[in-house]
Amino acid sequence: MTASANVAKALKGMHRYSSYGLSIQSDIVLPELAADTSDHKMDAPVVVVRNARISLDETTRAQATAFAFDETGATFWWQTVGRFHVSHDGCDVQVERAAGVSDDLIAFPLLGPVLSEVLRRNSMFVLHASAALIDEQGVAFLADKGTGKSSSVAALLRAGASLLADDLVALTPGAGHIVPGFSQIKIAPENLAHQLAGSDWVARPQVHDAIDKIRVLVPGAIVREKPPARRMYLLERGTGDVARIVPLPGAQALPAVLRFAYAARFGEGALRGADAGAHFRAAVDAANTIPVRRLILPGSLARLDGLAEVIRADLAQSEPR
Repeated sequence: MTASANVAKALKGMHRYSSYGLSIQSDIVLPELAADTSDHKMDAPVVVVRNARISLDETTRAQATAFAFDETGATFWWQTVGRFHVSHDGCDVQVERAAGVSDDLIAFPLLGPVLSEVLRRNSMFVLHASAALIDEQGVAFLADKGTGKSSSVAALLRAGASLLADDLVALTPGAGHIVPGFSQIKIAPENLAHQLAGSDWVARPQVHDAIDKIRVLVPGAIVREKPPARRMYLLERGTGDVARIVPLPGAQALPAVLRFAYAARFGEGALRGADAGAHFRAAVDAANTIPVRRLILPGSLARLDGLAEVIRADLAQSEPR
């Protein structure tokens, strides 16, 4: 048992959640995550999220945002939110919030960049992407912020698909299965009116003026199994009225996967030595295992209702390998 697992065993009275195949014990209230009411399973990694004091040098403290990676793990700093430290084994997350910051605001970086590092250190390959299960087939949407990842997933959910993850897509190494995340998507306010699917979707209040997305809980939509990923779609915004899929030259698949790997957001310092090699091999496996396509979205995200049919038609095609 690791040192962090011993910490987990010793802590009592914490909130218990389950997400991305992890058993999470947390001092932070995280309503986005599914409650874990089962007895602890020895094969589910335990991750402890706890309030703690984290040392930070004055040079880093003076910056608005900073990341640091060393032999102890990874440290994240947002001046207006707080400090976070992920242990080397990815099983212990320390949180020191800035004065007056609520659990609701802490959840934004905790369930984004910080969680991505937890997943990577628990042997998953993490993409800046969103994913859904449509007709029992996993599809992932890779794109820069604001292109339409969450809106594309929402369109599939309205057409009967199930949610796998939003913003963080975790793949099992080698096999290329998508590990389910939690039942929330984030949608731009201007797209909210035509993205909500029904009364059970709950738009949550904004907690900071600088946050430009609305969190929407989609209860009951999350998948529990780990389906194989059948497609990765590189999203682009077009000018037409309907979505269309075009081929991507094979030589461009690996660069695309590496570009949208979540760790790439932290720069070269995040991956060193053996970690860098493992990351590259996981990207190669994903690019070789999962077909990659370009998906040109309509000029207006209000015109995504036909996206499911476009995806289904593409999935029905045999794949030349």
